[in-house]
Amino acid sequence: MSPSISGSVKTDHHLGNDNDSSPATDAHSLAGDGDDDDADDKPGEPGQPPRKRQRVRLSCLECRRRKLSCDRGYPCERCLKSGTPDRCTYESRPGLAQPPKPAGLPLSQYDGRLSLSNDSLVRKDGVRDFDRLRRLEMEVASLKNLLAKSVGSDGSITLHDSPAAPQRPDPDLAPEPKLPEFMQYGHDADNEMRFFRGKEFRTRYFGPHNASMAFSQLTGLSPFMKETAEEWLKPLHVAARTKDKPGRKAELQAKYLLADHELEAVLPSKIETDILVSVYLDQFEQLHRIIHIPSFKREYEKFWIPTEVRPAAMTALVLSMMSVSSCMHSNTSSPPKFHGLVSSAHKTAEKWIVLCEEWFRKQSHKHRRLIHYQIALLIYLAKRVNNIKKKRYWTHAGLLTREGISLGLHRDPDVMVGASRNISIFNHEMRRRLWATIQEFDFQAAFDNGLPTIISTLHMDAKPPRNINDDEFDEDSTELPDSRPITEYTAASFQHLCRQSLPLRLEVSRLLAGPPDNLDYEQVIRYTNEITQEIDALPSWDTSASMDADGSPKPLLAYTLLHVQLRQYIMPLHQPFLRMRKVNSKYQFSEVMFYNAARDMVLLHDKLTECGVRTLNFLREDALTLALNLTSVTMLQPRGSTNMIMVNSQHTLKLLDKCLQMKEDRILRCGNNEPWGYSIMCASYGLLETHLGIKDSQTAKSSSAERFINLHYRLLAGQETPVHIHPQQQQQQQQQQQQPQQPHQQMIGPHGPPPNGAGGLQLRPEGPSLLDRAKSITSFINAGGQLGVPVQGSNANMNGLTSAPWWLAATDPALQAAQPNLNPDFSIDMLGMNLNDLWAVDSWEAF
Repeated sequence: MSPSISGSVKTDHHLGNDNDSSPATDAHSLAGDGDDDDADDKPGEPGQPPRKRQRVRLSCLECRRRKLSCDRGYPCERCLKSGTPDRCTYESRPGLAQPPKPAGLPLSQYDGRLSLSNDSLVRKDGVRDFDRLRRLEMEVASLKNLLAKSVGSDGSITLHDSPAAPQRPDPDLAPEPKLPEFMQYGHDADNEMRFFRGKEFRTRYFGPHNASMAFSQLTGLSPFMKETAEEWLKPLHVAARTKDKPGRKAELQAKYLLADHELEAVLPSKIETDILVSVYLDQFEQLHRIIHIPSFKREYEKFWIPTEVRPAAMTALVLSMMSVSSCMHSNTSSPPKFHGLVSSAHKTAEKWIVLCEEWFRKQSHKHRRLIHYQIALLIYLAKRVNNIKKKRYWTHAGLLTREGISLGLHRDPDVMVGASRNISIFNHEMRRRLWATIQEFDFQAAFDNGLPTIISTLHMDAKPPRNINDDEFDEDSTELPDSRPITEYTAASFQHLCRQSLPLRLEVSRLLAGPPDNLDYEQVIRYTNEITQEIDALPSWDTSASMDADGSPKPLLAYTLLHVQLRQYIMPLHQPFLRMRKVNSKYQFSEVMFYNAARDMVLLHDKLTECGVRTLNFLREDALTLALNLTSVTMLQPRGSTNMIMVNSQHTLKLLDKCLQMKEDRILRCGNNEPWGYSIMCASYGLLETHLGIKDSQTAKSSSAERFINLHYRLLAGQETPVHIHPQQQQQQQQQQQQPQQPHQQMIGPHGPPPNGAGGLQLRPEGPSLLDRAKSITSFINAGGQLGVPVQGSNANMNGLTSAPWWLAATDPALQAAQPNLNPDFSIDMLGMNLNDLWAVDSWEAF
């Protein structure tokens, strides 16, 4: 046999043996690094020994190039750590296809930024599972290696008495750098990365992909910067001038204690200030917890010490509190005074709000304290109560919400690492209270405007405020007392119980603000049942406590608002299905639920009105919306129907009258700075009377107009300064002045004889008095030549509303004879107000 033939036979024989390798050989190949050569003959030149064929390398090419051990994963762990998983490739036998690459890996071939640069920053659950799987595979390979070494030549297993040698740490595996405390994970935050640092209310919160988190990916950046400062900057005296933190702190404290004379100049007397502050604390602090009352009262006592300097922040806080309660305080010594269409109390409150807002705008964002955020919330509350910038409520509430999120108020301090040490126990609870207040402001503004809430898409884990009274903790507390049962009423019960229904209200708000196609009737029924369950779960406190007694618990206010803010969602849920009642009788359920919700809310408000509490009437616009909803659902019922809504039609009219009385009470205290609301309510009342057949169309129109004009006569009678005079009026007055003076005739106004002194109507120094000018605009003249009585009525609830208005022709001949003659000089424009604009005719043509 020739040498070439023998060589080829030997090669074929060896190839067959290579395929039938022993188990020991396989185990050894698994445990080795795959870089050794296997003895394999290859045909060579004659006279030379056969060469060994190289075995396929089991390490990836990247690890082999770097001369590192490889775990043979795909991609291997070292390529993952180095940020080059796309380079992890293996050498294959000729004719064999490469193993398929995992999905998603080719993306990194197009953009290297998609690959991770540090395994310590991989926080996703899927990546952690992948790393855990790789470690398990390495442990299995190590066990196979130990098992292969322990197998003897005869197949027996040798037991080693000596303990296994401890594994040495891989020098290539660098320990994971420790992140700064404000970047560490929260204990209960599901290993969430976030940026939170600061103390008390000087905190800042950012999410995981904020630029402030980027330097944690550069593990050697902090030591490098420190070494650079030590070696290169300090010798040059560049870094020698450090911050004087104690001096800076003392300077900021001295600046905080400075007084603001512009704010102090508008402070009323101590007696009036005490009354307005007391009204705010007794009523609004039963709902929205902004002030810690015991600590505020201690500062308030120092505020009036003559020798003490009043800090500007404290002055702004007192003014903002008084601006909330200015219009609510009723001065029984004299009737309300008006400047045009707004009351004097409203004008004063608006001036305080502008000054406080201007002062707040000048304050530094970096050095704000608790009192600054209290002032911001009080300014928003004062705008709502006084009906200032109503179209901006939702925008303003959104700004407050964003400010709270940037502070981290939506995250509970107990969850955030470092917050327990940097934030006091007192501020822990105050942060929860302020966030609960911001939540309710955002919810109500979104509901009133039909817009989404900002917090509907926000992850928040702030705990609800504890159901405790203010005197149970203070600034020196080291531990908060346990929350009381919900059946026990405290001043924080409203905020504590609002959290129970928060998930449901968030869900319903998202549904109402979303596409209308997403609202199906099954959802409406389900949410209605859940809302009813939440209402039934509310505690039943003793609401018979007097609202006038100082220091006594007043659960009626919180009880009413807890029910109202849940029932209000029932009406928009069922409103799209009201008109479908004629098509399908199953939608009668929507009519009943819609009517019952509106009726119950009116009765809840009326109960507060009977107790003399006007807080919710000023805080919400329920009087207008409930009047319109009751009218709309009743107008959908055909005449002569015997269903529940039509049977209760007389009761519905009484409910509408209660809504009108609530609106009139607010107008007579604040003024009619939103005239279209009241005009719509008057018109809806007359429209419902026409639908029910109580009055014909003309009579109902005249009654609505009469009620509207009567209210503005009362505003005119309380004018503190003369109303604006039309140029035509000025010309008429000049003509009257040129005529000989006539003796003044007595005129009875809408509220009887005009009072003297401060309670009477002021005289214009440069012209005739308002009473003289009123003579020319009196609507009637008696047959005897005496002036008639302008618009008056006989209803006790409204100072009288006649069934037949004075401008409607009487059909009875006896009444026609008694009807006074119209004054040809009478003109509504002479009142100094354009009632057509107040009725808002042009504003509602599109509707």
